[in-house]
Amino acid sequence: METNDLGFVASLLFILVPGIFLLILYIQTNSREQG
Repeated sequence: METNDLGFVASLLFILVPGIFLLILYIQTNSREQG
């Protein structure tokens, strides 16, 4: 079975982008509460 690099990258971005976005929001809210 041939691996589809484009599909792999697309699925990786589909998982990472929202995860990074939520992580940034989480850090911002934490820094606001501490400050």
